Amino acid sequence: MRKILNVIACLLGVSLFVVGCESNDCLLTSDSYCRLSFVDAEGKAVQINDTLTVSLNLAGYDSLFIYRCDTDTVVSSQPIDSLAYKGYGEEIEVTRKQGVLLNRKVGAKEMDIPLSYTVGVDTFFLQYSDRLADTLWVWHENLPYFTSMECGTVMHYALQRVESTRHLIDSVLVVDAGVTNTLRENVKIYYTVSN
Repeated sequence: MRKILNVIACLLGVSLFVVGCESNDCLLTSDSYCRLSFVDAEGKAVQINDTLTVSLNLAGYDSLFIYRCDTDTVVSSQPIDSLAYKGYGEEIEVTRKQGVLLNRKVGAKEMDIPLSYTVGVDTFFLQYSDRLADTLWVWHENLPYFTSMECGTVMHYALQRVESTRHLIDSVLVVDAGVTNTLRENVKIYYTVSN
């Protein structure tokens, strides 16, 4: 009996030692962001003095059901079968859902944008004012990266190319194609700056 108690005590001691030796060296964030820096033609940092709102298309669609007759229009997010019997014509309009990443920031010099896990190209809409806007397309390869049993998997990305419209943006340059969960500059956006 004494031997059994000694064996149990030894196993308990070893298990406490093993549990005590585990460490959780996981990074604070498992999210990977692509860092965009705003620069002038010479590569010097610039800030956007106007407001900057950045939005993107989200996965999924919204459907609007539009019912029209001679004197009335009804718009609904759900179909209304009873209106068809009253002489209304039905139209279905499909719209993309949009999410806002940055809302009316003044003085932006850089920004960090998330990339999609499910698609190979992301579209971002940069709205500077009520009239000025640019669109940015980021093509990337999704690279799941296993960190450890305790920390799990994070998504890294390899940038393939970046393009934009040319309203206020002059050009874009990928300076580091590896997007990981440690922030570093990935893309320079060159703006036309008037003196």
